[in-house]
Amino acid sequence: MLAARRTIVPALVALVVLALAAGAPPADAAVVKVSMTARHRTVPLMPGLRFAAWTFNRSIPGPVVRAREGDTIEITLRNADRMHRHSLDFHASQVDPLRAMADVPPGKTRTFSFVARRPGVFLYHCGTSSVLQHVGQGMYGAIIVEPAGGRPPAQEIVLVQSELYGRVRGRVLRSTLKDMLAMRPRYTAFNGSPFRYLRRPLQVRAGEPVRIYLVDAGPSMGSAFHVVGEIFDAVQPDGNPVSPREGVSTWSVPAGAGAVFELTFDEPGTYTFLTHELGLAMKGAVGRIVAR
Repeated sequence: MLAARRTIVPALVALVVLALAAGAPPADAAVVKVSMTARHRTVPLMPGLRFAAWTFNRSIPGPVVRAREGDTIEITLRNADRMHRHSLDFHASQVDPLRAMADVPPGKTRTFSFVARRPGVFLYHCGTSSVLQHVGQGMYGAIIVEPAGGRPPAQEIVLVQSELYGRVRGRVLRSTLKDMLAMRPRYTAFNGSPFRYLRRPLQVRAGEPVRIYLVDAGPSMGSAFHVVGEIFDAVQPDGNPVSPREGVSTWSVPAGAGAVFELTFDEPGTYTFLTHELGLAMKGAVGRIVAR
């Protein structure tokens, strides 16, 4: 029997609210084929400002990868950067990194695979030295590994928090390793754009379950995630459904980690979400959810 296939979710589609129904586990483990291209690109950051970035598939963050526990993730990385080596480090993997996550030279392509043995929400990023610079320039994204039996139906949101460093020249933010080592970000962001969800709030239905997948890409600072006016029904560190924390108002996710937040908005309204490390929130890691 041929193995089933699932694919990566385009970033601009996945980083919005999605309603998903829980499904039965597949008869056979799937092969999830992931194609990534590393390249330099100036990307929109917020109105009137762009960012000289290093990207996976032309966006920050890179595309969301979704799989099921037991699936094989087959990654093909093409390096379209003419100057730098790049690689892919999936925090959902359990493999020898020197073998599986080796650098890809400019102009070359490399394929490797791993079995997603544990459910959760995890970071992936470029693991080439200096990792700080490659992540700080934008080379990161989220991978969601669903439990073998799926999750209960919910409205779903994927958020990747990150820091942005550098100086603005000619309406373009340009960063260096020196900026990142100083650990004084100019901006912070959810899904690659400071204040994105203040400009365009997310929309959900009140009275129905909401699931937030959060990954903190860093590269150096964590997220004290909080939704004003609500308490999480459950928090799953790293997205593992075993032993969730119940009745939590704020949960800290360190750089490089993730969590799943389950909640229901009891009444219609506009709810602010943010990192409760307020100095970072004021630089862009803040948004709103409108429950109708």
